[in-house]
This record gives sequence, structure tokens and C-alpha cells, in this order.
Amino acid sequence: MTLARSTAWTLLVGAGFALFAGSARAQPMALPTKDSAAVGKVVEYRDIPRGGIPKEELKAAKENFAKFAKYYADVVAHPSVYKAPQEFKLPAPGTRVLSIDGPEGILQDLDRFVWEPGTGTRKVGPDQAVYARELGAALDATFKKLIETDPEPIVRVNAARVLAYICKGGSTAHYATLTELISNANTRTEVKYYLFHAAANLLAASDPNWLKTRNHPGQTDDPKMVGALVKAIDDCITNPALLVAGLPDNKADNATLDQLAVIRLVRRQAIKALAQVRYVVVTGPNGPLYPVYTLTRVALTRGSLRDPDVVAFGDPKMFPAPGPADAAEAVIGICNMAPAEAKGDRVVAVKYNADAAVEAVTFALVTFARPRAEDAFDRKLPWRSYSLRIAEAIRNWRPLFDPDFDITLPNKFAAALVPVPLEELFKEVIPKILAPMDKVDGLGKPDAASRVDIEWLETRLTGIRNNPKRSTTMFPGNAQTTIDFAPAKK
Repeated sequence: MTLARSTAWTLLVGAGFALFAGSARAQPMALPTKDSAAVGKVVEYRDIPRGGIPKEELKAAKENFAKFAKYYADVVAHPSVYKAPQEFKLPAPGTRVLSIDGPEGILQDLDRFVWEPGTGTRKVGPDQAVYARELGAALDATFKKLIETDPEPIVRVNAARVLAYICKGGSTAHYATLTELISNANTRTEVKYYLFHAAANLLAASDPNWLKTRNHPGQTDDPKMVGALVKAIDDCITNPALLVAGLPDNKADNATLDQLAVIRLVRRQAIKALAQVRYVVVTGPNGPLYPVYTLTRVALTRGSLRDPDVVAFGDPKMFPAPGPADAAEAVIGICNMAPAEAKGDRVVAVKYNADAAVEAVTFALVTFARPRAEDAFDRKLPWRSYSLRIAEAIRNWRPLFDPDFDITLPNKFAAALVPVPLEELFKEVIPKILAPMDKVDGLGKPDAASRVDIEWLETRLTGIRNNPKRSTTMFPGNAQTTIDFAPAKK
């Protein structure tokens, strides 16, 4: 790996954010302090047992939320937060230290206030919906300003990191911010990387007002708001020029090796964000969107053995070619999407070619599993983690074909409605492909005796493609969702 490529990766994923530090501010800044009165009020709002924040107190509540949010933004913007990791000395005893991560960091502090709806022991539901929405809105506005206007690149990156955590709370205020920033080609790549984390967290959250549905926060009332974010993410996956500024002629085909490495990294996070969408169709700003089809394009595309970036199979427009990790994330996303569309508080079944989806999943599993099958000690990917995530995703995919499935009763569904190819894949893929990846020897190393049966998976894929009744359109009647891709133009 060249030094330049190594730098490009470090730039985005590690402690190398010191690279963005830039010039120090002209004058030392006083350490920020919390507004104790505002914090006290926020605690009161959080702990209201029933009914949430009264309407007559909402104006004052918003003012307190804004003061509360300002402290955390001031911490992120303070020079000591991004300069301290560069200084090789311990702080003097009794010195107040500001940080983002760690036991004394602001993320740990925010954990007391940013609650994920429908999870954990907090039982966040309709009574806390206004609290979650308004706290998120105040934090969103404050951190959006940092991302857009702070002169220090490292501050903008760290602000995006904190915003990603805040989005777990599921406030609908985040949709507009994320859609705007992700859609903007001028948003810095390293910032956009964390915005995809934020989008994934937001889409993974439950709607506190509709905890018994699979709807995303706010989807019941404003489906186009959700669709706008989905479209922004989708566009970034299919158009790398939105991920990395400065591509020659705005085309990935002309990108340098270092730019291709960055595209792959950031696009994978975009794929993970799109994989959080819960329906195969969503209402977009200008009509229906098919996020499952985009993931299918990823799943069915593979690079050549000679040049992994060049598309050998699948959609030639999906350049650079997705790799094993992209294939795994696409599988998880396809399995997360119910064959339906949310229509207000109703979920309406759609005509969906489940066989084509199973084919895409099978093809992607071949792409994913091949390196591990060829070398039991391959360490390019966290195989055990991926195998567990994929097994869970395929298991949880089956109930989604039952229109009466109740998410509060995950083991109760009409098994007869599960497509036959999916049920067959489910019964075999875990013991033959995924379980062997999870097995280790007494030293915690991969168990070489536990073989990944890639031949079985390839034979199964061949059988699917040779089926005389095979259909190559994911959504019947919509030719634009074909999985029979035209070859690349020479």
C-alpha cells in the first residue's frame, strides 16, 4: 500500500484527524461551562412520567434545549479537544479535560439524554416523543452550524461524529439537515462519511408514536421527508462524484488509485445507511423510490480477479466494483426490507419478485464468502462478525413476507408465506457457509477444519439462473428494475 493511499484511509477512519487541525485560533479560549439551570430543566422534561412536555411550556423548553445544546457544540469547537491528542504530555492534576470519547467525554454525557425509541429499559414511547423531537432539533441546529461554518476542518468532522450519535434519538429534525448536507457535492468527504453514519442511525430508529410498526421516525406523517434522505443516499452510491470532489471530469472511471480507495470506503458506509431502510419501496420527493434495487445492483456486481475495481459481472455502472464487504452489507440490507410500502399508518403489499432478491443475495454471498473459503486464515474482513449479522438478517427476512406479521412477536408468522427459494437458502446457508466462519480453535484462531462450502453455494446460484421460469425484473411491470444488466460499452 502506498503512503498516499494509507494516508487516505487514515484520513477517514482513525485518530488521524489531527491531519485536519489547521492553524490554531488566535487567542486562547476559555473552557465552556454548562448552563446548570438549562440542564436541570432538560432533566425535568426527560423524566416527565406521562403526557410529555405540556404545550404551554414548549416555547420555554425550546429555549432551554438550545442552551443545553450550545455547551456540547462549544466543547467540540474548543481547540483543546482536537489539539490534546497531538500533545505528548499528561494534563496537570486537577486540570479540567474536554473530550468527545471516553468515560468523561460528551458522548458519554449525552447518553443520559439521547434515548433510542423502543429500545433498552427506558421504554421511550409516545409520552417522550416531543422531548426526543425537540432535544434532537436543538442539537441538530447547533451542530449543523458547526459543520457548515466552522473554519477548522477537524471541528466539522467531529461535529459530524457527534451528530451521528445524536441521530440515534430519531428526531425528525435530522432529515432536512442530513438530506441537504449529503446532497451537497461540496460537503467534505470525511464529513460526509460520518453523515452516512448519522443517516444509518436515524433510519434505524423507531418512531416513538408508532412503535408497533416498522415505520421510520416521521414516515407516517411525512413519507416524502424520509424519501428525500433515501434518495440522497442512493444518489451517492450510484454517483461517486458526490462522494469525492475533484474527480477528473467528475467520473470515477478517471479517478486515481487513492481516490478509488476513498470512494470504496465512503460508499460502503452509504450502503450501510441505505440498508437501514425497512421497505422495498418508499415515497420519494418525485415518485416511488426502490432502495432495494440499488442494493441489488451492488449485490449482483463483482470485480475481476485481475483488477478488483473493474466490473466483471453485474452492473457496469457500479464502478468501482463492489467487494466482499459491500456484498455483505447489501445482503443485510435486502433482507431488512419488507415487500411493502408504508402508506400513512398502513403498510401496503407491493408486487415484488422475491426470487430475484434471493438470487441477488445468493450471488452476493458467493462474492462475500469466496476469500474466506479459499483461505481459512484470511483476515481482510471480520468474518465472524459478518457471518453472525448475515445469519440474523436472513432469519429475520422470512417473517417480512407475512403482511400480518407483528414485530412485537418476532417468532410468530405464517411460515407458508415465506418464498420457497428463501426457505431453502435459509436452511442450508447457515450450516454450510456462515457457521464455519464463526468457529475458532482453542487459541481463538479460525478453525481450518471448519470448511466454507463455496461449491454448494455456486451450484445453487447456477440452478437459480438456469431455471426456465426465472424472472429478471424485481418489480413486475417496471423494466427499469431489471437484474439482467447490459454489458459495459467499449
